[in-house]
Amino acid sequence: MTTAQPFALIDADFADGTYKFALTWPLATEWEKTTDRSLYGTLINIMRTGIAQLHDTRELVRLGLIGGGMSPSDALRMVRTYVEERPAAENFSLVVKIVDAFFHGKGVPDAAADDAPQDGADG
Repeated sequence: MTTAQPFALIDADFADGTYKFALTWPLATEWEKTTDRSLYGTLINIMRTGIAQLHDTRELVRLGLIGGGMSPSDALRMVRTYVEERPAAENFSLVVKIVDAFFHGKGVPDAAADDAPQDGADG
């Protein structure tokens, strides 16, 4: 099992519950090697265009589950059941959160959290 960097570890609703996801340096490197593409370039492209390749969605969710502590065989089973057998768009925001957490820490902030008053703020 791969130990995730704490900055990249997120909890997210997926499939039948809430799971831990994280890309670690070795997992991100594996993805770049197998796809021959930049992970950061892929994140930027997804954010700009709203388009993710199906293989990317599948693999980034799988690797994220492994980085979050799930065994590779269980991660593969989950992806086969809850990514490959579901509408492709269902996992789009999850993929963005997983990859964004690797580069920027903890993923994309919730819009509601941005609107909440800060401690000590006048309001």
